[in-house]
Amino acid sequence: MFQRLWQKLLRLWALAKSERAAPRDIGWAVFIGAFVGCTPAVGVHGVLALGCATLFRKNRLFAYLGSRISNMVFLPFIALAEVQIAHRIRTGAWATIERQNVLDDAPRLLLDWCLGTIPVGIAIGGALGVFAWGWAARREAREKRRPALPEPQTDALITPRTPAEPPQPSSESPA
Repeated sequence: MFQRLWQKLLRLWALAKSERAAPRDIGWAVFIGAFVGCTPAVGVHGVLALGCATLFRKNRLFAYLGSRISNMVFLPFIALAEVQIAHRIRTGAWATIERQNVLDDAPRLLLDWCLGTIPVGIAIGGALGVFAWGWAARREAREKRRPALPEPQTDALITPRTPAEPPQPSSESPA
């Protein structure tokens, strides 16, 4: 039972990796995922990335992986950059954010966070998308250079013999 489940999981993983897997498509998928990961929709980035990748017909696995930019390590810095950039564009000055007043300023900060998603999301998504495209192009070139492995022949395979069978003749024994 576990063997069949494992085989199905491996087949699903292979399909996910090969779905629209041209380097250009992988780059766009990571761009979409990273852009979605920069939105204020905390907690649903993965689902949104899968939906957007399906909508734009890109690789869903790589879009999901791109959306993982919104983890707990990077998300505070991404949100702060989005708030500061949008506030600077809107008002011409940097936002003064103090830990004590963050909850009081939440409506203003949410507007700036939403507006800042566009420039910061494009920048982060573009950088990660170009990186993913380069990685995929290099991987594809390496796969093309790799010589194909010969197909195994059935008569060349050694089959175990049972104890009742006589030994097969070899070059070392007269037969």
